[in-house]
Amino acid sequence: MNNKGQITAEYMLLVGVIIIILITTINMSITQQEKNIIQASAQIGAQNGIDKNGYAMYYNDTFNNYQDNYPKLLTSTHIKIIQIKMIEKDNKTIELQAYAHSDMTLTVQEKNHIGSRINYYIRRSITETFNKEKQNEYYSPAESDNYIIKTRTVIWK
Repeated sequence: MNNKGQITAEYMLLVGVIIIILITTINMSITQQEKNIIQASAQIGAQNGIDKNGYAMYYNDTFNNYQDNYPKLLTSTHIKIIQIKMIEKDNKTIELQAYAHSDMTLTVQEKNHIGSRINYYIRRSITETFNKEKQNEYYSPAESDNYIIKTRTVIWK
Protein backbone atom coordinates (compact mmCIF):
# COMPACT_ATOMS: atom_id res chain seq x y z
CA MET A 1 0.00 0.00 0.00
CA ASN A 2 1.34 3.41 -0.85
CA ASN A 3 0.90 6.47 1.31
CA LYS A 4 -0.43 8.84 -1.33
CA GLY A 5 -4.12 8.68 -0.20
CA GLN A 6 -5.38 6.63 -3.09
CA ILE A 7 -7.85 3.79 -2.55
CA THR A 8 -7.22 0.57 -4.38
CA ALA A 9 -9.76 -0.79 -6.83
CA GLU A 10 -10.11 -3.95 -4.74
CA TYR A 11 -11.12 -1.92 -1.71
CA MET A 12 -13.72 0.02 -3.73
CA LEU A 13 -15.10 -3.22 -5.17
CA LEU A 14 -15.32 -4.77 -1.69
CA VAL A 15 -17.15 -1.74 -0.27
CA GLY A 16 -19.54 -1.75 -3.26
CA VAL A 17 -20.39 -5.43 -2.78
CA ILE A 18 -20.93 -4.93 0.95
CA ILE A 19 -23.30 -2.01 0.31
CA ILE A 20 -25.31 -4.04 -2.24
CA ILE A 21 -25.58 -6.99 0.16
CA LEU A 22 -26.58 -4.67 3.01
CA ILE A 23 -29.33 -2.95 1.00
CA THR A 24 -30.71 -6.30 -0.20
CA THR A 25 -30.70 -7.75 3.31
CA ILE A 26 -32.45 -4.72 4.79
CA ASN A 27 -35.12 -4.78 2.07
CA MET A 28 -35.78 -8.50 2.60
CA SER A 29 -36.01 -8.11 6.38
CA ILE A 30 -38.46 -5.20 6.12
CA THR A 31 -40.67 -7.24 3.75
CA GLN A 32 -40.53 -10.25 6.07
CA GLN A 33 -41.34 -8.09 9.09
CA GLU A 34 -44.52 -6.83 7.40
CA LYS A 35 -45.55 -10.42 6.58
CA ASN A 36 -44.91 -11.43 10.20
CA ILE A 37 -47.14 -8.58 11.39
CA ILE A 38 -49.87 -9.67 8.95
CA GLN A 39 -49.62 -13.26 10.20
CA ALA A 40 -49.72 -12.26 13.88
CA SER A 41 -52.62 -9.89 13.28
CA ALA A 42 -54.50 -12.63 11.40
CA GLN A 43 -54.05 -15.02 14.33
CA ILE A 44 -55.32 -12.41 16.79
CA GLY A 45 -58.29 -11.67 14.52
CA ALA A 46 -59.14 -15.35 14.14
CA GLN A 47 -59.06 -15.77 17.90
CA ASN A 48 -61.34 -12.73 18.29
CA GLY A 49 -63.78 -14.30 15.82
CA ILE A 50 -63.77 -17.53 17.80
CA ASP A 51 -64.23 -15.63 21.06
CA LYS A 52 -67.25 -13.78 19.64
CA ASN A 53 -68.72 -17.14 18.71
CA GLY A 54 -67.93 -18.47 22.19
CA TYR A 55 -69.87 -15.62 23.78
CA ALA A 56 -72.79 -16.30 21.42
CA MET A 57 -73.59 -12.57 21.40
CA TYR A 58 -75.11 -11.23 18.19
CA TYR A 59 -76.93 -8.24 16.77
CA ASN A 60 -80.73 -8.51 16.83
CA ASP A 61 -81.15 -9.37 13.14
CA THR A 62 -78.38 -11.98 13.32
CA PHE A 63 -79.84 -13.41 16.52
CA ASN A 64 -83.29 -13.72 14.93
CA ASN A 65 -81.83 -15.39 11.83
CA TYR A 66 -79.84 -17.85 13.94
CA GLN A 67 -82.80 -18.53 16.20
CA ASP A 68 -84.93 -19.47 13.20
CA ASN A 69 -82.32 -21.26 11.08
CA TYR A 70 -79.19 -22.13 13.10
CA PRO A 71 -80.07 -22.61 16.78
CA LYS A 72 -76.74 -24.39 17.46
CA LEU A 73 -74.93 -21.12 16.82
CA LEU A 74 -76.75 -19.49 19.75
CA THR A 75 -74.87 -21.65 22.20
CA SER A 76 -71.18 -21.54 22.89
CA THR A 77 -69.28 -23.69 20.38
CA HIS A 78 -65.74 -24.84 21.07
CA ILE A 79 -63.65 -24.02 18.00
CA LYS A 80 -59.91 -24.21 17.56
CA ILE A 81 -57.82 -22.53 14.87
CA ILE A 82 -55.34 -25.12 13.65
CA GLN A 83 -53.35 -22.98 11.27
CA ILE A 84 -53.42 -19.85 9.14
CA LYS A 85 -51.45 -20.15 5.90
CA MET A 86 -50.18 -17.18 3.95
CA ILE A 87 -50.31 -17.64 0.17
CA GLU A 88 -48.63 -15.03 -2.02
CA LYS A 89 -50.55 -14.57 -5.26
CA ASP A 90 -48.30 -11.90 -6.75
CA ASN A 91 -46.04 -9.13 -5.49
CA LYS A 92 -48.91 -7.17 -3.93
CA THR A 93 -51.61 -9.72 -3.04
CA ILE A 94 -51.64 -12.18 -0.16
CA GLU A 95 -54.40 -14.70 0.54
CA LEU A 96 -54.88 -16.13 4.01
CA GLN A 97 -56.24 -19.63 4.46
CA ALA A 98 -57.54 -20.51 7.93
CA TYR A 99 -57.97 -24.09 9.10
CA ALA A 100 -60.38 -24.71 12.00
CA HIS A 101 -61.74 -27.60 14.02
CA SER A 102 -64.80 -28.07 16.19
CA ASP A 103 -65.70 -31.02 18.39
CA MET A 104 -69.38 -30.29 17.79
CA THR A 105 -71.11 -31.66 14.72
CA LEU A 106 -71.94 -28.64 12.58
CA THR A 107 -73.71 -28.45 9.25
CA VAL A 108 -71.97 -26.99 6.23
CA GLN A 109 -74.03 -23.80 6.54
CA GLU A 110 -73.17 -23.42 10.23
CA LYS A 111 -69.48 -23.87 9.42
CA ASN A 112 -69.79 -21.26 6.67
CA HIS A 113 -71.33 -18.75 9.09
CA ILE A 114 -68.63 -19.34 11.70
CA GLY A 115 -65.93 -19.27 9.01
CA SER A 116 -67.26 -15.96 7.68
CA ARG A 117 -67.06 -14.50 11.17
CA ILE A 118 -63.48 -15.75 11.58
CA ASN A 119 -62.47 -14.25 8.22
CA TYR A 120 -64.23 -10.97 9.04
CA TYR A 121 -62.24 -10.59 12.26
CA ILE A 122 -59.00 -11.56 10.49
CA ARG A 123 -59.48 -8.79 7.91
CA ARG A 124 -60.63 -6.32 10.56
CA SER A 125 -57.61 -7.02 12.77
CA ILE A 126 -55.18 -6.53 9.87
CA THR A 127 -56.89 -3.29 8.78
CA GLU A 128 -56.75 -1.91 12.32
CA THR A 129 -53.16 -3.05 12.89
CA PHE A 130 -51.96 -1.06 9.88
CA ASN A 131 -54.32 1.89 10.61
CA LYS A 132 -55.94 1.67 7.17
CA GLU A 133 -59.42 2.76 6.19
CA LYS A 134 -61.87 -0.09 5.80
CA GLN A 135 -62.90 -0.71 2.19
CA ASN A 136 -66.46 -1.68 3.14
CA GLU A 137 -68.38 -2.98 6.15
CA TYR A 138 -66.76 -6.41 5.72
CA TYR A 139 -63.18 -5.05 5.64
CA SER A 140 -62.71 -6.87 2.34
CA PRO A 141 -60.01 -6.73 1.17
CA ALA A 142 -57.77 -5.75 4.05
CA GLU A 143 -54.65 -3.71 3.39
CA SER A 144 -51.22 -3.41 4.91
CA ASP A 145 -48.58 -0.91 3.89
CA ASN A 146 -47.53 -2.90 0.80
CA TYR A 147 -50.08 -5.70 0.35
CA ILE A 148 -53.73 -6.35 -0.34
CA ILE A 149 -54.90 -9.20 1.89
CA LYS A 150 -57.80 -11.47 1.00
CA THR A 151 -59.19 -14.43 2.92
CA ARG A 152 -60.20 -17.79 1.56
CA THR A 153 -63.10 -19.87 2.86
CA VAL A 154 -62.17 -21.54 6.16
CA ILE A 155 -61.32 -25.22 5.81
CA TRP A 156 -62.72 -27.42 8.58
CA LYS A 157 -60.81 -30.48 9.76
